[in-house]
Amino acid sequence: MGNEPSFSDLIAPTTLREFISSYWEKTFYHNAAKDPHIFEPMFSLGDVDRWLTSTRTGESDSVLLIRPDAEEGGTRRYRPRDIAIDQVYEAFSRGCSVVLNRLEDSWPPVLRFVKELGAIFCANVGVNAYLTPQASQAFHTHIDDHDVFILQVYGEKIWHLYELTLLPIERLEFQRHLAFTSAWGKSRLQTPEIAEIRLRPGDVLYVPRGMPHHALARDCTSLHLTFSIVPLFWTDFLKAAVEQASVHASELRRSLPPGFVNDESAYEAMRQELERVLKAFQENLSFEETFEVVQGHCVRKQGFTSDGHFIHLDRLAELSLDSLLERRPGLLCTVDTTKYGFSNIRFGSQHVRGPARLRRALEFIRDAALFRVSEIPGLDDQSRLVLARRLVREGLLRFAEHPRLSLLAAVAQSR
Repeated sequence: MGNEPSFSDLIAPTTLREFISSYWEKTFYHNAAKDPHIFEPMFSLGDVDRWLTSTRTGESDSVLLIRPDAEEGGTRRYRPRDIAIDQVYEAFSRGCSVVLNRLEDSWPPVLRFVKELGAIFCANVGVNAYLTPQASQAFHTHIDDHDVFILQVYGEKIWHLYELTLLPIERLEFQRHLAFTSAWGKSRLQTPEIAEIRLRPGDVLYVPRGMPHHALARDCTSLHLTFSIVPLFWTDFLKAAVEQASVHASELRRSLPPGFVNDESAYEAMRQELERVLKAFQENLSFEETFEVVQGHCVRKQGFTSDGHFIHLDRLAELSLDSLLERRPGLLCTVDTTKYGFSNIRFGSQHVRGPARLRRALEFIRDAALFRVSEIPGLDDQSRLVLARRLVREGLLRFAEHPRLSLLAAVAQSR
């Protein structure tokens, strides 16, 4: 656990702020390996058949076998329990690529990095593994509707990247019936090539959603992990804004006229009513309320990490004012004060509430990378112990696993 790379390790010397401003949703980012074995603790070539023989649950497309031509019908889909390992061996030997989907649900070693990416990008994160034999190509030039980080684990793969012209979006409820323009057509795939990159073990490649690409394992077998990032979009924020405004505006809670699909008079009534509905929305639109809705949604969706927290629960009896605590990694955490005068600290599916005077202590806990119980501000010693014990028990805090190393890291972070 202690040797796993962080996201900052993967993009160094680029900072997160630089990455967001210069690359996120704009263009590709390639960082050459500092350690060719850095990703093997997450998933190695030896783990492919371990996953195949130990995973029994999953969706009907959890395992894909893709013929090298990747033409229509060239992909076979399986539940893990429905395919024998020797079938996969044979398919791979015949040049088929092997894709293992949704490792975040079935392979614990990737979960810490999943949670870190989820917290950084406030996004849903999925993980797939791609094993491609020499001289094979799983997919032709295509576009993904999500941003991806490719972590090259074994062998080499050549990536061809093309100019990004349009950012796609997920979670469009009416997508099938939207009036898309010609810019959304095949022309998105027919853009100039901007890079040819050979990924080697330990390399990282970011490809923004909408950027056409394909990859070839030309000279040797390749294994890489793809971390898919599905963030919230402004469309999601506006949906939340409408729902929040509907709490106050009765116009937004009214149904569409019965029979509107075929009734011309209902159609005209809707056309005339729309202006009044939009006015009611604007009058009841609140950025602050909507932000709190979306923020709370992200905190709950991010949930808890699987980092052996029962060990820390079992140590609660030894908690003292000298105990060194830290927030569990990968957790989103927010602090707010309600209109009724309570202060809340929210994390995962939990929240801890107290009087408004508790806010200073809660904000300290939210922001401090590492602290002793005695350092919690604004409380007497007994209250410090009660609050710290509660937050360990509820899952926000844990005992610093390596106190001396954690302290050094916290000092370095503050500089």
